[in-house]
Amino acid sequence: MNSSLPLNALEMFQRAIRQAYANRTDLIALKLDGTLAQAWQTVARVLAISTTELAHALAPVMGVPVAADLQQVEAEALNLIPFNFCQTHSVLPLRIEAGMLLLATADPMDRNVMERVGFLSNRHVRLMLAPPDQIEDMIVVAFSREASRAASVDASNGAQNTAIDEHAVTKLGRALLLDAIAQRASDLHIQPFMGASVVRIRVDGLMRRLTMLPEMVAVMLIRHIKARSGMESTNMQIPQDGRMSMVADGRDFDLRVSTLPASRGERLVIRFLDQGSVHHLSGAGFSLAALQTLRRAVARPAGMVIMTGPTGSGKTSTLYAMLAEINRSTVNIITVENPVEYRIAGISQVEVNEKAGRTFVASLRSILRQDPDVILIGEIRDRETAEIAAAAALTGHLVLTTLHTSDALTAIPRLLNLGVEPSILADSLAVVVAQRLCRVLCPHCKVAVADPLTLEEKLFTDITHNRPGHRPVGCKACDFSGYRGRLPVVDIVEMNKGLRDAISSGETRLANLESLRQGGLRSLAASGAQRIISGDTTVQEVMETVGPGFWSELAQHYGSIFSGDMELPSPSQVMTGQGVLLISTDTAMAETLRPALETVGLRLLLAATAEQAQACLRKDEDIAFIIGDVPESLSLEQATAHLSNNRLNIAWARLPSVVLISSALLSQKAALIGSGVMGELMTKPVDVDALLLHIRRSQAR
Repeated sequence: MNSSLPLNALEMFQRAIRQAYANRTDLIALKLDGTLAQAWQTVARVLAISTTELAHALAPVMGVPVAADLQQVEAEALNLIPFNFCQTHSVLPLRIEAGMLLLATADPMDRNVMERVGFLSNRHVRLMLAPPDQIEDMIVVAFSREASRAASVDASNGAQNTAIDEHAVTKLGRALLLDAIAQRASDLHIQPFMGASVVRIRVDGLMRRLTMLPEMVAVMLIRHIKARSGMESTNMQIPQDGRMSMVADGRDFDLRVSTLPASRGERLVIRFLDQGSVHHLSGAGFSLAALQTLRRAVARPAGMVIMTGPTGSGKTSTLYAMLAEINRSTVNIITVENPVEYRIAGISQVEVNEKAGRTFVASLRSILRQDPDVILIGEIRDRETAEIAAAAALTGHLVLTTLHTSDALTAIPRLLNLGVEPSILADSLAVVVAQRLCRVLCPHCKVAVADPLTLEEKLFTDITHNRPGHRPVGCKACDFSGYRGRLPVVDIVEMNKGLRDAISSGETRLANLESLRQGGLRSLAASGAQRIISGDTTVQEVMETVGPGFWSELAQHYGSIFSGDMELPSPSQVMTGQGVLLISTDTAMAETLRPALETVGLRLLLAATAEQAQACLRKDEDIAFIIGDVPESLSLEQATAHLSNNRLNIAWARLPSVVLISSALLSQKAALIGSGVMGELMTKPVDVDALLLHIRRSQAR
């Protein structure tokens, strides 16, 4: 599935693209390479649409219908074609209708595959078009679901598992680790998945599936890794942590290993730490202004420099890069970390060990008696650590540390709430840096933004009065993702007299503290906007990294008006694959809504009654929105009773929703709202665009 396809398959795909988009001259010169799935992704990025929208555009040209719902896979059809064949050729048996096998494929021009499927299934085959990325995902889900069912049957019949060659497991483990390192992964995950196990890696912050393993192979592999990492290999009842090392491509790696018992079996995560990587501020991707501020921060003889941000935002790497700026023989640097991630020559690094009594607090007290110039504290997590860090900064030490807050300014009230005296915090705090990581556009294949603009690009231009620089495409250098590497987006607060005076008086209101800041980019959104304009990354990437407040923060920085009525693009990580539950008996309306929702990556679920809706909500955790339908024939009294029943059954879900009513009931809107209607009222027939806008806004909030 991951090997490059014969050129004729890509040629046929490109011919279909040119027919479907005859007016797009940029697609004529576009060279497609790699797998068919990668080619689909590349074209979708250039067109700034989803692969689902691309499928709808290509279906008429290719002469096949679009596969409406890949979730509805029947076991009878699935059992006709082997898993390996489906995975190799990226096809998915859906169901059997009128004696014919319905087969989802991304390459309906490949008649050879169609004939082989017909031979394997002994049935006539009807092809249906679907994006290859969705087919690949559903192959895993569908076959794993069937494997889980079969495993349950075997267990009930007392079937025994066959022995697995331990040498083969050792080779498999090393192959997976080497493959992950070759793809620049920061983490490798092995987790149970419906009768099997999925192996995934995190590359540039995003998860990517590496392979699937049979359940017993995964169990043996996890035991092997646990044994190598110094854990109890047969104990699956408690979480464990361990470490091991390996050499790959001439580089030394420390592997931090963690296991966790889960409901379907044990899961394992490995963090790759390249000990040969050199941390320098100059090569970390900071803007020139941010770089100068960070260098000023570590050049001071004393004070507290705090990095804030969620796990995985690069805080520790930035702290190590700061230490590299001042690491010389004339400076005594000591760190206390949990655990020590990178070994740095010339620096004394202390690893916390709670069981041995070597806590953060105990280590810090001892460190202060070791005559340090610079102290790095892995994390401030309690009152005592915060007080010692502030006191050390006040008594002539440069203290570098991390704190979990949403932005830079929030660190001030957070430290005050931990119990640090306002006067001590005012005198000790020097700089607070909030950091996030955004993927960098691949320099080999990125293209300049061209008309028509996507929804997020247009909104960005309206607010900032600047056009985004570039878009992703995809090539071999970036593994057809369009991105390679990550860059930091930062919000930096440097202390000044106004802020110190406010902190001394115990001020904790963010609005008042914000008004006292001087200079710099005053939000993560504003910092990210500079990288968007310069063409380093994209609006979508920064929007998803910063979160729902991105647009309002951006408007505030640029002095623009941001209205709640403005059409909001949706973060794809939130929207894609989530479900919209329609409570209605109107199947015609459902068929009208379904394709519109699928074009934005949403799937429609239909429930005839509130009771069915409740069962649906309890079963499917990915439902993100509810549409309630009041039948046309109901009077006001009946409609009120209908809504009350809906509210009684599904109000506990607390999901955003709309209620569809007839125009005849619109005059009774006040009475309906008074009955406790679950969401906003919209009249029928459904305005699909207005409904999609409402869903996008609910997700953005």
